[in-house]
Amino acid sequence: MLRKIFGKEFVFCVALGTGVNNPDEWMKYAEKEMRGDSSHAEMTMTIQTPNWTRTLEIESDVKGKKEALSTITSPAKEKGIRTLRLDNNMWNYFPKLKRKVAVSSSMLLASWMGSDFTNDDILKASSMNEDYDHKFAQDDKEFKVIENTAKNNSKVMWPKIVAYASKKDCLPRMYKYYDKENTLKRVLSFDNIKTFDGHIVPTLWIMKPEDDATKSTTIVYRSLKFNTNFKSSHFSQKNLTGN
Repeated sequence: MLRKIFGKEFVFCVALGTGVNNPDEWMKYAEKEMRGDSSHAEMTMTIQTPNWTRTLEIESDVKGKKEALSTITSPAKEKGIRTLRLDNNMWNYFPKLKRKVAVSSSMLLASWMGSDFTNDDILKASSMNEDYDHKFAQDDKEFKVIENTAKNNSKVMWPKIVAYASKKDCLPRMYKYYDKENTLKRVLSFDNIKTFDGHIVPTLWIMKPEDDATKSTTIVYRSLKFNTNFKSSHFSQKNLTGN
């Protein structure tokens, strides 16, 4: 399979003898495939706890690294709840209350809608490619293991994330998230690879907290469109509230 990285064509992930042969290229390729420059996604999120299970239908719009808007479309109880990011500012809007709530930086690691994903995850506020330094760790049989350590000047929530990337398609199959004490806090698994608009993307994401095996959150991408042309007013507080 031929792809272009840095303006050159490479044969990808065939024993990695040629092609993507340093960790920076691996992470840049994976992020470009999975995020693109802009996108519109329709997804289903299922939150599983020992006491209850809840399913949300979500539409997610992302443009670049600084603009994102997520909207819950189902069920009726949560329909219309929206989350907006502009640069480093974030807000939640609750239509039934007609209330807009600012999301402070201290809340970026807070659960989004009771799930195991955070505000930071949902709004794609950090970039693995740009905000982290990358180095290869010891490979295992199936995966290329890449240790991603936060840059000194980056404002990210996780100091270290270890990626396990397939040697067949260069895409991640697992992220392990570590806190400041180098303690593993959660694991995100990827599966069910599909192609949307020429982008190869894992469509099944499962997040599990390390300290509670009874909980998990699953995201299934139903559709995904890249290079989306959004109106200039799409990522705005006016559009967030509909006023």
